[in-house]
Amino acid sequence: CAHVFKLIFKEIKDNIFIYILSIIYLSVSVMNTIFAKRTLNKIGNYSFVTSETHNFICMIMF
Repeated sequence: CAHVFKLIFKEIKDNIFIYILSIIYLSVSVMNTIFAKRTLNKIGNYSFVTSETHNFICMIMF
């Protein structure tokens, strides 16, 4: 049982950076969605901004 936990812990330690990036990415996505709903009437090119943000984050991750 302890062996399994060690393996899991090692995996998490190796991938912690990716996990953090994923969490940041999700927060940005949620913020974008909320922000867009409030300013959708004012801003027409919201989807463009979102895709730019998305591409930027993907570029950093890979």
